[in-house]
Amino acid sequence: MRKLFNVLLVLNFLVEAMAAASLIGGPDGLAAAGRGGLWSMHYGFAALAIASVSLWIWPYRSDGKAVTAVLGLLLTFHSGLVVSLAAAGDQAVGLVLHVVLASLSALLFARRGRLTAP
Repeated sequence: MRKLFNVLLVLNFLVEAMAAASLIGGPDGLAAAGRGGLWSMHYGFAALAIASVSLWIWPYRSDGKAVTAVLGLLLTFHSGLVVSLAAAGDQAVGLVLHVVLASLSALLFARRGRLTAP
């Protein structure tokens, strides 16, 4: 379970950091600031924040309270995006990635006692 938790953290970081870079640096990113209605730039910074969760938790991966908080956050974030992307129906790759991340988060949250047990 601990290795799977590490996999989740690395995948979360990679997926969200790439999303942040493409959304912040893309055509509706910082270069277009000031034109209004740039949800992708705003989401890019949210993606950057959720990517950073993987870095913040890394030294505390054995702390039950920290693991619970981070898994709850990741489960909520990725599940919410699954609903949003499924409703929009126009980003199949993003949907699949968030289904995988939400599923891993749910599995690990349900078995989080095994992550912190000696």
